[in-house]
Amino acid sequence: MILFEEPLKKAIIVNRRNRFVMDVLVDDLLAPCHCPVTGRIGDIIFENTPCLVSETYDSNRKTRFTVEAISVDGEQWIGINQGRVNDYVEAFLLENQLDAFSTPRGIKREIVTDGARIDFQIDGIFMEVKAPLSELLTIPLPHFKRRRLKRPIETERLIRHLYALISTLPQTGRAVLLYVFLYDAPIHTGNPNRKQDHLIRQLINDAIPSGLEIWQLNCTISPEGIRLLRCFDTTSHFK
Repeated sequence: MILFEEPLKKAIIVNRRNRFVMDVLVDDLLAPCHCPVTGRIGDIIFENTPCLVSETYDSNRKTRFTVEAISVDGEQWIGINQGRVNDYVEAFLLENQLDAFSTPRGIKREIVTDGARIDFQIDGIFMEVKAPLSELLTIPLPHFKRRRLKRPIETERLIRHLYALISTLPQTGRAVLLYVFLYDAPIHTGNPNRKQDHLIRQLINDAIPSGLEIWQLNCTISPEGIRLLRCFDTTSHFK
């Protein structure tokens, strides 16, 4: 387990004020908390939702707390802080816990190639990390209220990173797209509701014979830290 510097606090989300702020009941105090996801988190309406929050002591921050996870059933947690995912991945790499890379020796972060910033270069191999939250639409969350389902809007970022990963294959013969879920998610096979899903699938499928691999990393989060559950190759699910 990767331990947090300070255990997360259990709290209750009262509502989501806007894209950046959630009103959260922490230690019997209603406090504005930073929401680390600016878009929708699935189609969940946040009312009286159990959560885990981290605390900051930075006087320059407008909010004292950040919502790190929400609860499925009051005991299991779904991590939502996508901004911390790369730190978790690096920690797992350093502990030699990712089956995608056996005993990595050289790890670099945020390498620019073909006009895009790729998350990792590991022993010369490029790896881009994605932590989609759209999967929350597919798992049972019985006590959550939901908005009417809307078609998610796909940004151009994934496509840009795919092109950049693919451009490295003639030199490296291998590149990895790693999907990370901060809960035990089902096998991720893409999102047919997203804009340009066909193009994304075609890019992946065409690049697999040249060495593009798709992997999935499932974790579990608790107040004390984050633990790797499984890391597995899902390339065959995209063919």
